[in-house]
Amino acid sequence: MSENYTEVAVVTGSSSGIGFETCLEIGRNGFIVCATMRDTQKSKELEKKAEKEKISLKVYEMDVNHDFSVKNTISDIVKSYGRIDVVVNNAGYGLFGAVEDLSIQDIKSQFETNVFGIIRVIQNVLPAMRMQCSGTIVNISSLAGIAGFPSQSIYCGTKYAVEGISEALSYELGPLGIKVVLIEPGVINTEFVQDLVVPDFKYDINKNGKIIKNNESENQKSSESLYNKTIAKFLEFYFNAMSKAPGPNLVATEILASYTKVNSKEYSGNLLRVPIGSDATKYSKLKKDLSDTEFHNLIVDNLLK
Repeated sequence: MSENYTEVAVVTGSSSGIGFETCLEIGRNGFIVCATMRDTQKSKELEKKAEKEKISLKVYEMDVNHDFSVKNTISDIVKSYGRIDVVVNNAGYGLFGAVEDLSIQDIKSQFETNVFGIIRVIQNVLPAMRMQCSGTIVNISSLAGIAGFPSQSIYCGTKYAVEGISEALSYELGPLGIKVVLIEPGVINTEFVQDLVVPDFKYDINKNGKIIKNNESENQKSSESLYNKTIAKFLEFYFNAMSKAPGPNLVATEILASYTKVNSKEYSGNLLRVPIGSDATKYSKLKKDLSDTEFHNLIVDNLLK
């Protein structure tokens, strides 16, 4: 941290999970934290913890889906503090299910939040970072941005987009002294599942991980997806993995460590990728080492049988 100023961090999706823990982790390390969220009614627990730990934190209402909301909030933050040193683009949710089972509107909504939401925030923080000739953009990607998985076709599409945008952006921002970090968590035990969007009555398991095939009505049976076997099998694996996965504090710790690393004198680049969790580390390596056919067969054998 500079001796001349206190670093300012903006975190999106701060009401729960990774965003919540990231606000606390970086706040404990001396940052001024601007915690943004769509519904500020959900800020009470975060504000309570910040006050107890004497963390400098202020909550801002910001909906990454809307241009004016992002523009006005980022403008207010810059006016208040004069700078933005790091933005953590964490806001997002999961749309799970077979592509044929999803509506185009649901698919557009997934890209609106997970991709265009990140772009909006980046576009609005860059003027301040350019003026400073410094700054770090931390984009929360996923293992789903490294490899495709069943039931996550559209979600993977959004995370692959984040990966490509971030990598290309690093070339644009390198000459300006601005760093880019890609955080790639595997399965993390958070409230993520509560916000999952999964088509109703299509699969033998629902968005809460509950087996429903023995409880469904005749109408529900008639709407069962042709992809039920594949999707339900993966969701069963996913929810089981979720119950045993590390918590979001692991990701928050790595975000802070990555920020510190990429801004150290020893680090010469301006793009850093960070797989988080044993599953992300394992599958990201296998994706590089195996042929497409070998990796495909591995996923089928490990996750769908």
